[in-house]
Amino acid sequence: MVETYHQLLQQWAALAPDECSTTGHYRFQIKILPMVEKSSFSNPWRSINSENFTWRLHLGEDLILEQLNFVLLTVLYRCSARQSDINFTMIEQGTIVTISNGLKSQPHPHPALAALDAYIQLLEF
Repeated sequence: MVETYHQLLQQWAALAPDECSTTGHYRFQIKILPMVEKSSFSNPWRSINSENFTWRLHLGEDLILEQLNFVLLTVLYRCSARQSDINFTMIEQGTIVTISNGLKSQPHPHPALAALDAYIQLLEF
């Protein structure tokens, strides 16, 4: 799952450098949207680290869940800004996300990964 998360963030950074940028191996910065998270900085970015992601997820660390929730909310609000509907379908293999114009993610174990997968397709569209 760590490789998938890292690859999705890497694709996002390549497609939308004003939203997500690479700061180093497995390290990214995602622009904070006021609707998602408050910040006192004029140009705020939040650091995301996908290194050792699987290990931390198995330990149930709140930091990883907080990071995934931040990514999920950011994608939801970015889709909303583009006036794109986003739908979640839970199946045995995980979650599939579909964005209004028919862009569909692969099944992923966490909704944030599925949403990010579909959002990247929207950026490529």
